[in-house]
Amino acid sequence: MRIIGDGLIARSLQPFAGAHDRVLAFATGVSDSACTSDTEFARECALLYEVLEDARSAHAKIVYFSGGGALYGRWDRPAIESGPLEPRSQYGRHQLFCEGVVAAAGVSYLVVRLPNVVSGGANPHQLIPNIVAQVLEGQVHVQSRAQRDLIDAADLGPVVVELLGSAADRDVVNVATGISVDAPTIVSEICAILGASPSIIAEDRGESQHFDTAHLRQILGRDPFANGSTYRELLRRYVPQLAEGLTKSRV
Repeated sequence: MRIIGDGLIARSLQPFAGAHDRVLAFATGVSDSACTSDTEFARECALLYEVLEDARSAHAKIVYFSGGGALYGRWDRPAIESGPLEPRSQYGRHQLFCEGVVAAAGVSYLVVRLPNVVSGGANPHQLIPNIVAQVLEGQVHVQSRAQRDLIDAADLGPVVVELLGSAADRDVVNVATGISVDAPTIVSEICAILGASPSIIAEDRGESQHFDTAHLRQILGRDPFANGSTYRELLRRYVPQLAEGLTKSRV
C-alpha cells in the first residue's frame, strides 16, 4: 500500500504499508471542516488528479477518506451511504466533489466516510483537541444539541485493511461505531480527566450526527467496533497526551 500523506489517518495506516499491493491510500488534503479556502481545496484536487492518474497507470485501487459529518448535511435519521447528500458547508461540498471525481475516474476505489477520529496528535482543527485547548484556557463553548461519533485512530488502519480484502471493487462505506455521544457529555468527561472546572458557555444549537453502519457490518460479517474502547476509555487514553502536547506548544 502506498500511503499519500503524513497526518493522523496516514499514521494510522502506516503499520499496514506492506499489505495490499496496488493500493493507493489518499490520506491527505484539507482536514479542517471550517476551511473556506479555494486555494486549499484546489491544492487537494490537483494532488487527487495526480494520484488517480497513477492508479490508472498501475491498475491500482484508490482509498479516499471523506468527512462524513460535513458530507451528509441532514441528520434526521442515521446517515446511510446510499442516502441523500446535502452538505451545508463549503468543506462538505468539496468532499462531495472529490468523491464524484474518484467515482468517475475509471479506477477501483474504496471511499471511507469517517466520523471524528481521535488520537494523541494535537491538531487544533479537530474536535477533541479543540475542546481540550478550550478547557485548558478556562472557557468552553459547547453546542448543547450536538452529538458526535468517536473512533480511535488506532482502530482505523485495521478496519480499512480488512475492507480492502472484503469490499466490492467500487464501494463507499461509513467507518464509524454507530454510537453518538452528546457534546456536553464529551466536555464533562474531558474536564473530569483533566481535573478542570472551566466556565461553560452552552449554545442551543448543533447537529446530532448518527451514522448507519449496516453496510460496514455486512461487508465484514461483524461489527469491528463492538469490542473496542468506549468513548470514556478513548478520551482517557488520549486527552492527557493532548493536554501535554498543547501545554508544551505554548511554552
